[in-house]
Amino acid sequence: MARLQSLRPQVASLPSRLKSTFTLGREQEAYGQGRGGRPWRRKRDAVLKRDGYVCQPCKRNNHTTMATEVDHVIPQAEGGSDDETNLQAICDPCHKAKTADEAKRGANRSRSGGTSQRGTRS
Repeated sequence: MARLQSLRPQVASLPSRLKSTFTLGREQEAYGQGRGGRPWRRKRDAVLKRDGYVCQPCKRNNHTTMATEVDHVIPQAEGGSDDETNLQAICDPCHKAKTADEAKRGANRSRSGGTSQRGTRS
């Protein structure tokens, strides 16, 4: 209990955007809502099953590779959603390449101060 008392001032000083994820004496309210939560796992499993556990970028290039990840077709940073229509099964090499490409685009957007695909300032 002494440890809990010593954490109260630290939690109270957190920025307000972080306070909701830290609770004292009860379970975290947002438990299960992030990428590791049950809703995401169910959606992930449904997308893998829908796509037949085959990497969709490889399939478009006439290759058959087992998918191990689920990825946003249009990244959330570029206006994409978590809707199943915006998700695809993807293998690890394709996922790494796609993520690296998206990171480059993001770095270019932030350096140029340009607009995102949705037409809003980044």
